[in-house]
Amino acid sequence: MMCVMAPPYDESALQRLATLVIQRRSSLRMNKIDVARGAQIQINTYSKIEEGKPVRPVTYGKIEPVIGWARGSCLDVLQGAEPTVIETQQAGAAVSPVRQGDLADDVAAAVQDAAVSVSDSLTSAEIRELKRRVVEELMKRGRLTGNNRD
Repeated sequence: MMCVMAPPYDESALQRLATLVIQRRSSLRMNKIDVARGAQIQINTYSKIEEGKPVRPVTYGKIEPVIGWARGSCLDVLQGAEPTVIETQQAGAAVSPVRQGDLADDVAAAVQDAAVSVSDSLTSAEIRELKRRVVEELMKRGRLTGNNRD
């Protein structure tokens, strides 16, 4: 049997992911066993994530829907980005919360909400790029002013 090892990641990035996963799990009032069961992984494997140890990318992908993150969010965090949070399910659509802030942020958040609600296959990076392009286009057209934030 061939053993597949986790790819190497920066130790500080792994610790940042661990912190964000713990915070998210706690905010959802879940324990480690809840997440491991929901992701259909062993508790020891899940514990590695919270300890800041690397696991295979497929394992990160299994915990994301359980903790309400868009697909690819864990790997995005390991590369310095923020996770894309999916807060609630409304009428069969996943919704990511709209942040407070200027109109550019509100438009970007609305685009994110729409993207998440119509597709469960978009990655976190694809959603961020879609938001960036919509805000950029509206600014070019003079319809929007403000900061272009992800």
